[in-house]
Amino acid sequence: MREIEDFLSYIESIRGLSGNTVKSYRVDLEEWEIFLGKIGKSVEDFSKEDAKGYVREMMAEFAERSVIRKLTALRTFYGYMQKRGVVDSDPFSSISMRKKESRLPSVLTEEEVKELLSLPRNSFRDERDHMLFLLIYNSGMRIGEALSVDVGDLDFQKRRILITGKGDKERFVFFSKGTGDEMRVYLALRSEYLSQLGRSDEEALFIGTKGGRLPFSSAHIIFEEYRARLGWQKEFTPHTLRHSFATHMMDRGADIRLVQELLGHESISTTQIYTHVSRRRLKSVYDGTHPHAKENK
Repeated sequence: MREIEDFLSYIESIRGLSGNTVKSYRVDLEEWEIFLGKIGKSVEDFSKEDAKGYVREMMAEFAERSVIRKLTALRTFYGYMQKRGVVDSDPFSSISMRKKESRLPSVLTEEEVKELLSLPRNSFRDERDHMLFLLIYNSGMRIGEALSVDVGDLDFQKRRILITGKGDKERFVFFSKGTGDEMRVYLALRSEYLSQLGRSDEEALFIGTKGGRLPFSSAHIIFEEYRARLGWQKEFTPHTLRHSFATHMMDRGADIRLVQELLGHESISTTQIYTHVSRRRLKSVYDGTHPHAKENK
């Protein structure tokens, strides 16, 4: 998009921002450009309601601090557009940019994961939702990565999937034998469902009710529906399952650099949040089970 290229040239040559910052802004703005194309909007007619919808979509895929960073890029971009007279206002201006105090991510207990994955399944949609939950929790992939998986990407022999993550970086994620067995059952049901719709050529692993690839917006709604169905008060998003995968791995002694690799984190500092979550849970177990801890309460 010409407007994005002009903006990036401006912040690099006129404002003198670092190469890493320019690169980060490019990634964030190009992700937003894809969303613009999806909803058929331009820079000029992108509204405040559109902005809220995009933020909801980002919150379903990215951690809060990442969303805050992306909002900074978008607001800086619209500030530049305003100065040039291309737009009259910033559609992201009504969205709070105040970063919350350090807050540990929402994590499901292993019992809650079992409760989620044990729900009765009475339709193809139930089976698809179950497989989506199971695969994210089993592999730790992001929701965007999960929705991008095609059936041909599955390697049952090595129980792995080659995915393209943030920054177009490829990595393998893995799934258990049990998940592989359930995946084969799901694929048979998926083929039957697509055949009924006359869409047998669809490649996407996770499909919507009309047979096309399941969109981000629908995935967000699915997680909200299940949170209400289970009566959970805690946050339950695709990122919650990813957090739970990492935390449970750390709880069971996984090396932090292994977890970093599985999650696709570029920096070990991003992964270190899970050491804090695990320590908190360990202290909770100690406080609830150690005799002296009980005496001192």
